[in-house]
Amino acid sequence: MDYSILRLINNFAGQKIWLDILGIIFSDFLIFAIPLIIILVYFFSKKRRKLFFISLKIIFALVLVCLINYSLKKIIARPRPFVDHNDIYQLAKLFADLKDFSFPSNHAAIAFVMAISVLIDWKKFGLILLGLAVIVGLGRIFVGVHYPTDVLGGIITALVAVFLIKFLGRRSG
Repeated sequence: MDYSILRLINNFAGQKIWLDILGIIFSDFLIFAIPLIIILVYFFSKKRRKLFFISLKIIFALVLVCLINYSLKKIIARPRPFVDHNDIYQLAKLFADLKDFSFPSNHAAIAFVMAISVLIDWKKFGLILLGLAVIVGLGRIFVGVHYPTDVLGGIITALVAVFLIKFLGRRSG
């Protein structure tokens, strides 16, 4: 089923240049725009005072999720879809090396750490960021560098990291 969903989404790759460009932007570059969006929206809102603390929570959760994902990638060692299946159209070559493993998706985990961290603090804005994180995850599947379960794994590791940081923050404060 994982492969079937991957094929369903990846089949659109290579069909229209504008869709490929959007897919690459969503897959590879949207995670760099999300923190800028967070900073700008917090800075120009009534929640400006919370910017420093939300940034710290996100940074700690990002460090933790990267450690978790690094460990899981070494343990599980799942090849990327375009390595295992020659019918997968690989669009994104910038952040997807043949030697890198697929599970869990770092891009999805990073996007979801930011979105969930904000969602806990500011529901409406967090839901918008959650939508952007979903787009990052779908983009990773679209460009052929992740299976859907890789993205799901990234979401789960993001949840674990955010809530562990939240728990540790409450215990120390």
